[in-house]
Amino acid sequence: MALRTESESAAQRVYEWTRSRILDGSFSGGTLLSEGEIADAVGVSRTPVREAFLQLAAENMLELYPKRGALVVSVSMAELREVITARGVIEPWAASTLASRADRSGTVAALRTLIAKIRETQSSGDDRAFQEADREFHQCLLTEAGNGLLSGFYSSLRDRQLRGGSLALQNHPGRETEIMAQHVTIVDAIERGDAEAASAAIASHVDATALQLGLAPLG
Repeated sequence: MALRTESESAAQRVYEWTRSRILDGSFSGGTLLSEGEIADAVGVSRTPVREAFLQLAAENMLELYPKRGALVVSVSMAELREVITARGVIEPWAASTLASRADRSGTVAALRTLIAKIRETQSSGDDRAFQEADREFHQCLLTEAGNGLLSGFYSSLRDRQLRGGSLALQNHPGRETEIMAQHVTIVDAIERGDAEAASAAIASHVDATALQLGLAPLG
């Protein structure tokens, strides 16, 4: 039992280490990963690497090639367009809903706290932490809007959004500063109860991301 637990722990470490590097773009689409290289990097045997590769393949992040390794699956433009389209439908609704509420002070405070958190990650230069904090801000918008079904669906887009966000930052290094300013504009509109402005601000924010990914804006 102890050996099994140790093996599972090693496989989980490999999974998290590899997945993190796929999400932040360190392992870009088309990169061929070998079991030996990953085993050496994480400090484990090849068995947990195989287990981790299987899990990542099930999540469509890797494509397995027996005796050769695993290929990092590229994020297609079609997939990115689908994510942007989903965001363009859901997020303006959430912002408008929050701005229309009489009691929205708690939500505004939570969003401003997250903006401060994002600003800290920007100052540290940690792109992955910045993306995670940015994603937390957007998830908070959906969660606070109060529709569990939409919030759950939005949560399911997480990994695709992180990979897309990584590409956007790579394509446009100054994007972090723009994101911060756009977040403030969105929360300001929510705070003053301007549903139309809040919806328009977040729609513009999503369109800006689309442009950085090489996609046509939705608007």
